[in-house]
Amino acid sequence: MTYTLDKLVVYLRVKSAAVDRIIHVWNSGSDALCSVQKFWIGHSPSVCSQNYTLQASTGDTFFMGVGVYGKAPSAYWETVKLEFNPAKVGRCPWFSALYNELIAAAKHVDFKRFDVAIDIPVARSRLRLVKDQRKYTLMKYSNENMTEYLGVRSSHGQVKLYNKALERGLESDLTRLEITVDYERCSWGEFRRLFPVVLDNGSQLPDDLNGTDYVLCMACLEHSEYIQHLPYKKRKKIEQLLATTAQNVQPDELSYKDILAQILYYGKDIKPEMWADFHEIDAEIPEEWTKKETKMFDEIQSCGQLQI
Repeated sequence: MTYTLDKLVVYLRVKSAAVDRIIHVWNSGSDALCSVQKFWIGHSPSVCSQNYTLQASTGDTFFMGVGVYGKAPSAYWETVKLEFNPAKVGRCPWFSALYNELIAAAKHVDFKRFDVAIDIPVARSRLRLVKDQRKYTLMKYSNENMTEYLGVRSSHGQVKLYNKALERGLESDLTRLEITVDYERCSWGEFRRLFPVVLDNGSQLPDDLNGTDYVLCMACLEHSEYIQHLPYKKRKKIEQLLATTAQNVQPDELSYKDILAQILYYGKDIKPEMWADFHEIDAEIPEEWTKKETKMFDEIQSCGQLQI
């Protein structure tokens, strides 16, 4: 399995003059600080006033938002939100120049959250995401073209399991597991707690399994969503049968800590006094941006010990 830092969300309080200078570079048509592909005005409290889709020299895009909806621009400090994929734009000199200019002019910086992408080289139809206390959602078009979710979108503990080979047009099998983590709660212990039960059903069912249980197991292997429609006791029995005959994908500590090290790279030029949780400072940011998410679950159980 391969771990990748897939997305990093950063909030900054930046000198208004520096933001104006960056926008002036864009308006001049220069690509020195990435090129503007799309611009739109935000019209809700959960988005920025000015929103930009920017393109790096690699051809990949990322997001930058400026200002707070419903608030007049400050003559001194402006709120900036960056959302980017380090694996795609992190080494682009245009992006580095933009990021460094923002950091140099920042008063406060907050690493908000990040996504860990885990690539598993097996067919999507072999893997099943087991429901826990988090909200479960399934979007299915076929056994290979389906996406399972746990949790709330863009919140701590959200999980997504989908066919990455299909998205990329690859001939080889590749399934991606994505986990969203709040940076303030990014310890290895917390990541293990968030890590979902992902079963690889490539193994065979027991030879002595027959009758209704065999039929239900075979049906749930083919259609993982069926298991949610079984009565509680029967569902638990079938889940246990599937769990004992399947391999359980396990989190990797070294790979995860390497992700944390990659994130720290983007904080290497940030002075200790600049770090701040934006909900604790007078940054005039909407509550939707900074409030702690309501805890959607108390405990996440894990099962299985085999690792693939």
